[in-house]
Amino acid sequence: MIPSRRQCFELLWHHGVPSEVIRHSVSVCRFALGIAAKRKDVNIKLLEASCLLHDIGKMDSIVKGGKHELIGSRILIKHGYGEVARVIRKHSLHYILDKKKAPREIEEKILFYADKRVMGHRVVSLKRRLDDLRERYPQYRESMDKAEPLVIRLEKMFLE
Repeated sequence: MIPSRRQCFELLWHHGVPSEVIRHSVSVCRFALGIAAKRKDVNIKLLEASCLLHDIGKMDSIVKGGKHELIGSRILIKHGYGEVARVIRKHSLHYILDKKKAPREIEEKILFYADKRVMGHRVVSLKRRLDDLRERYPQYRESMDKAEPLVIRLEKMFLE
């Protein structure tokens, strides 16, 4: 089951996601749908819901600790949205480094890439966004350095 756009916003509000995070998610969604519009192999409803909900676990992770993508995935499974949970689970950088857990489905890849291009609510270059992530999360700098060539490969795939 995939939630409608309205249901996505209701879930975000219900789980106390701040407006700035929602604004980021809407921008990620807009950018991702632009990529998807050039392709025929994308489940648009799944991609849209996944983009809108990808940071639903962000506040819980800040308050309680833990990885926001896993927390968000659990939230969505509880609401009966397992398909969306599967997509958002893989949107963080550390997943691309693990060949067994790396994004495989096209919706996972687009969400992953779109999230790496949106800083706040603005689309920026991949380099600028990764530099921003390195600054904000210095503990993951080494992982980001290793992941960067893989993310660049994704970018090339979507820009062709």
